Amino acid sequence: MQVARVGEHPRPYRARTADPDERARLWPLAVRAYRGYAGYQRKTDRQIPVVILEPLER
Repeated sequence: MQVARVGEHPRPYRARTADPDERARLWPLAVRAYRGYAGYQRKTDRQIPVVILEPLER
């Protein structure tokens, strides 16, 4: 469990790596939000992971 600030208030989240289907859907959105990710991906042989934060109940 991690505590992160997403929005106005910090709260606990569980972080996990996106599965292949999730990554295929989310990676283009990440690149659209920050084009630098596409260039970074081209410069490395490894696949850059997409991490999903899932809010936990308080």
